[in-house]
Amino acid sequence: MRYEEMKPEDYIRAKNAAPIAYLPWGAHEWHGKHNPLGLDTLKAHGQCLALCAETGGVVFPPIYCGHHTMKSHSGFDCTLEFSSECVKMMVTEYLEQLADEGFKVIVIIMGHYGDQHLNAIWEVVSDFNESRSDVVVWAFPDYEPTKEEGFPSEHGACFETSYMMWFRPELVDLTRLPHDGELDFTVEGVRGLDPRGNASAKKGRDGVNVLVKNAAPKILEMLKNMKS
Repeated sequence: MRYEEMKPEDYIRAKNAAPIAYLPWGAHEWHGKHNPLGLDTLKAHGQCLALCAETGGVVFPPIYCGHHTMKSHSGFDCTLEFSSECVKMMVTEYLEQLADEGFKVIVIIMGHYGDQHLNAIWEVVSDFNESRSDVVVWAFPDYEPTKEEGFPSEHGACFETSYMMWFRPELVDLTRLPHDGELDFTVEGVRGLDPRGNASAKKGRDGVNVLVKNAAPKILEMLKNMKS
């Protein structure tokens, strides 16, 4: 499923069998003292792999390019902030290249939720979809298919931490958070349900299962419509 690990023959076979391209998109960003700085993108990559296992297709290497991050929003360091113009240019070129490769459905899972970041990607995707009839793109923040079933938008809190505990448990260290008291967003950079005592690998696994259950049928329907 991983483009960067595939030989040409295997890539072509996978693409022909299910011309679906998955593009995980995140940021370089502070996610609390207990989480890795690449959380958004590592999370989106794991989610893409889970979806691809259900639908077929190819998962492309994750993109670290975030706009409206914790640096611009709240002044946190350990974070790289890119312009909306940069994000738009990268989305545009990726979509053009993936369409040129013959993919019929392109899925962008956005692990970074900055409003201006989401809007930059959606703007490009909307224009692209309007201009093409041979390919369709669905770009969504990962919480979109899961929020109604208990996995909402947040930042570095219970659910994002749980995804990391499921995908990459060796990268999570809850002992780096204060042992008691409420978490101060301006200090910890955590917003949402407290991960201490709430986050777990099981919650991460359950969130992934809900994502696949709700998103995979839509992706397969999009592919069916493109073939008809």
